[in-house]
Amino acid sequence: MIINDVTKTIAARRSVRKYSPRPLRAEELETVLECGLLAPTGSNRQRWFVAAVQDPALLEEVGVLQKKVMLSMPGLPASMTEKMNAPDFSPTFGAPVLLIVCKQDGGHDIDACLLGENMVLAAESLGLGTCVLGSVTMALGNEEGKAFLRKLGVPEGYSVAFGISLGEPAEAPAATPREKKYIII
Repeated sequence: MIINDVTKTIAARRSVRKYSPRPLRAEELETVLECGLLAPTGSNRQRWFVAAVQDPALLEEVGVLQKKVMLSMPGLPASMTEKMNAPDFSPTFGAPVLLIVCKQDGGHDIDACLLGENMVLAAESLGLGTCVLGSVTMALGNEEGKAFLRKLGVPEGYSVAFGISLGEPAEAPAATPREKKYIII
């Protein structure tokens, strides 16, 4: 592989599940969000919306919604149920920011995914950690979740694609192996 600043950033990115309580500086958050907006989008329609949640009360509220949905999943292993019921468990892993990435109804998931990947890589380049959270999609897809989105100011006609926890990492996860058998040339 050719090594340069971009490929080093891509290779260094890990899913972080433990964060420092340090709030992000405004310029860090703005840089991550601006890099998201630089992502390619079909016909430049930009059918996305991002809500950056920093308020601890709102982070707690969305965490309660996530736990509620996750605990109602059929076949959830007892170990996961125990972990989620622990008083210190946070579905966003204690990150000081949760990015809720939405796509316009009728739009393509790919645009939101590209926006998210740009933000994840920008965060890595700034020394920040991220973790993509599918549980946010489930937690905010019902009526209670939609009310939460309205409270945040997410416009009508948008649904959640995924969430991204964002903050200063308090861990350095090891790389997980990637299978080259999933590529054919």
